[in-house]
Amino acid sequence: MARGSGGSLARYFMARLALVVPMLLILLTATFLLLRVAPGDPVTATLGDRVSEARADAIRRSLGLNRPLWRQYVDYLGRVVHGDFGRAITTNRPIRSTIAERFPATLELTLAALIVAVIVGVGIGALSARYRDTTLDIGGRIFGILLYAAPIFWLGIMLQLLFAVKLGWFPTGGRIAPFTEPRSITGLYTVDALLTRNWGSLTSSVRYLTLPALTLGLAIGGIFIRLVRVNMIQTLKADYVEAARARGVPERLVLFRHAFRNALVPVVTIVGLQFALLLSGAVLTETTFTWPGIGLSLFQFLQDRDYIGVQGLVTFYAVFVVVVSLLIDLASAWVDPRIRY
Repeated sequence: MARGSGGSLARYFMARLALVVPMLLILLTATFLLLRVAPGDPVTATLGDRVSEARADAIRRSLGLNRPLWRQYVDYLGRVVHGDFGRAITTNRPIRSTIAERFPATLELTLAALIVAVIVGVGIGALSARYRDTTLDIGGRIFGILLYAAPIFWLGIMLQLLFAVKLGWFPTGGRIAPFTEPRSITGLYTVDALLTRNWGSLTSSVRYLTLPALTLGLAIGGIFIRLVRVNMIQTLKADYVEAARARGVPERLVLFRHAFRNALVPVVTIVGLQFALLLSGAVLTETTFTWPGIGLSLFQFLQDRDYIGVQGLVTFYAVFVVVVSLLIDLASAWVDPRIRY
């Protein structure tokens, strides 16, 4: 359908935004309620008998936990609207400070893993489609299934044992070698090292980033392998591809100029859908490699039974994923003329 007859992109954006608001409200409500169905209250669950009852009551009042549940819910939504995700009980720090400090590490890991996933998925998927039903195709499909089925923490441990312990090529954990951090500009060590031309920091940050990014990227790459293969096979059967072949267009140009580019259009949408999976996988990956991101902080809050800290980070995850999904929807509508808007 032509873009002009389907309405404007602004109208499509408003329609998607209208759907995002109730979806985000449902996510926030579920997060709020699930963390309050546990026995006891968050302060008792976190601190136990390590503080006096008077001190515990003071903490409850400071966090607003002594108010009725409906009032806590309204206050919670109001804080989220203003970017306030609460204050952790164990650290006595605003969750916003933890996010500002740790989110760049998670974002750097997620983006690097996404690059790995796209390279692996697109490369193997395209080759499998090009050599369909051959040994190469069967091997690619099996490889994709194994990647998709392998637990992320198990894959990370195997890579650690092989490349860090046995071969000694990469470190087992951490984000960068001590005293080599680049001057902070974006918070992404690799980007900051490039911007400041600090090649020692760049080398160190890439070495520490490689194994976590490979672990998370390979786990998601299995999904892309199947998606690209299926779309490529369907595209190769399309009439315009057959017409290009009939005109004598070389097979290489048919594959890359016609089939390959059009087969990648649905991948843009799937990248947005898998972004949430990347963030959830980052929790296990960061824990396995002691990567100092939000996922590791979430794991530590869970260990300490700090429900307020868990609620704040999960809320941030929910808001971030919804915003990214909205942006991916808009990018897909702009790139793919088949989307009606």
